[in-house]
Amino acid sequence: MFAILLILAAGFTISSIVDSRHASAVTPPVTKKFQLYATDGYATLADGTKAYIWGYSLKNQKGTATYPAPTLTVNEGDQVEVTLTNLGPSKAGIQPLSHTIHFHGLDTDQANDGVPDTSPPVKPGESFTYKFIASHAGSYYYHCHVDTVEHLQMGMHGAFIVKAKNGEKKAWTGGPAYDKEYVMLLNEFDPVWHQAVAEGKPYDRTDFHPRFWTINGKSFPDTMNDPSTMVTATVGQKILIRFINSGYEEHSFHMHGYHFKVIASDGRPLPAPIEKDTLTIGPAERYDILVTFDQPGEFPLHSHNIVDNTNDGVYPGGLHTMICVAPKSSASATHSAAMASTDCSHANAAAGGDGSTAASKDGIPVNINSLSVSVKELHVKVGDTVIWTNADRQVHTVTSDDGLFNSGNLFPKKTFSYTFTKAGTYAYGCTIHPSIRGKVIVE
Repeated sequence: MFAILLILAAGFTISSIVDSRHASAVTPPVTKKFQLYATDGYATLADGTKAYIWGYSLKNQKGTATYPAPTLTVNEGDQVEVTLTNLGPSKAGIQPLSHTIHFHGLDTDQANDGVPDTSPPVKPGESFTYKFIASHAGSYYYHCHVDTVEHLQMGMHGAFIVKAKNGEKKAWTGGPAYDKEYVMLLNEFDPVWHQAVAEGKPYDRTDFHPRFWTINGKSFPDTMNDPSTMVTATVGQKILIRFINSGYEEHSFHMHGYHFKVIASDGRPLPAPIEKDTLTIGPAERYDILVTFDQPGEFPLHSHNIVDNTNDGVYPGGLHTMICVAPKSSASATHSAAMASTDCSHANAAAGGDGSTAASKDGIPVNINSLSVSVKELHVKVGDTVIWTNADRQVHTVTSDDGLFNSGNLFPKKTFSYTFTKAGTYAYGCTIHPSIRGKVIVE
């Protein structure tokens, strides 16, 4: 009996040693630290005007807030520490206010939830460090929860992405793999609110009428010049797109040319993927979609809500961008994706023809880009030739109001020229995009 007890004791000791060694071998969580500063700044809207904003910055300098706030990215299982320092505004006459960070959708405890009623707000000149474990891979966002209605609209919001463990290119740990990913942070902008705050004037918060709609802070056509919003890929690639609605309005996103699979909602995998081509995203919702691009070409990705595709009432604009898929080639997928925009432009031009006439070497150049002409009122002399170049990614026309000249479909990188033989004023535009207008004055 005594021998049995000795054997059991020895076994217990050996087991304890093994368990102890195993515990010591467990990798401790990685700590990801971020430093954010709350201050003010200015955002450039689609029409070129600058609007006063509040926001977060990576710089310890007043007036450097960005719209939207910087995207924060961690891996599943990371210990996250975000230190917020409230610098206060740079603009004179603005009341310094307290701010917080609420990590929307992340399972933080009360002390790190960023709600001023239950956790301390960060007063001007003070700092606070939020700590939590990023326990679930998925798409989230963060925003100020002090007087949320105003502070979020003023610009205090940014994307927060939790990737799979070790940063693997999977939607979540053990989930479907992807080749590239995009974050589409959606919001809307009411300039009246921003102007009222900048001037220190009261405004009616029940009277909310956005005039601009943004993806990652950009409106169409600026979305097409931003690699974070212009989707590029190669045939055969799987792309993960994270839609995050950090605004107050509902949007209905439609993808041309492809169907996609909705694989996750609000930071959690769906029980089974849902195949769709249009996705409705309510305020504060997040959806992850996975799409395999099986054909080359350029296709729109945009909201189907009527006003979402305007900039201050002018169409096209707002929540609209493009998908550019290059044909598969012998080059590496990475290289092909990087060159996708060039390949797509060439493919479109080759497929459709240019409908243009030969250009004179001595002509006066006018570029069409970002739904505008480079010279809106051009003064020339009788006998001068004007050369229009489509420097945009879309098909346009150069068509005079009086029918004197018409380029037909002018594909990207193609030119159209016309020689003016009589004095006069000649207004023209694009028959596809009526916001493109110009005028040639022949003297």
